[in-house]
Amino acid sequence: MNKTDMTSHILGNFDGTSWSWQLKRNISISPAQMALIFTVLGLISLAIGAGFYMLGASLVLPFSLLEIAVLLIAYIYNAIHANDYEKLVMQDSKIKIEQKNGFKTNYLELERSLTRVDKTLDKNALILIRQGQRTTHFGRFIHANLRPQLAQQISDRIFPSF
Repeated sequence: MNKTDMTSHILGNFDGTSWSWQLKRNISISPAQMALIFTVLGLISLAIGAGFYMLGASLVLPFSLLEIAVLLIAYIYNAIHANDYEKLVMQDSKIKIEQKNGFKTNYLELERSLTRVDKTLDKNALILIRQGQRTTHFGRFIHANLRPQLAQQISDRIFPSF
């Protein structure tokens, strides 16, 4: 992610009627590329295991199969979480927060005038957005050093100074 992308994530986007922040997981490799790499690794492991099996070391092959199973589990986990994101949209009187983690998507709608943002963040803490007893954390997909700035921007947009 370049500096311009990081700045737009912190400052948010204004489309004329609403402010929005969309944070996504930083993924440097696509699921297709990862599948290719894991397939090659699995075939190499299988070839080594089969080679040792042919030479009489029969216990190497089961460990090669176990390694392939672990690679498959790692690939599935990565593919499930590749599209995780958080989105916060501030419209006239509402704040809508959408968070996708794996197969689960959470939606939360808050009254803008009653919502508060915890700007006193501890190191590595997520941004706490609350309205009375209803709370959620935001900022999982942005670096911890940038979260205080993001919290300040969100807070400033909730109650803009005229």
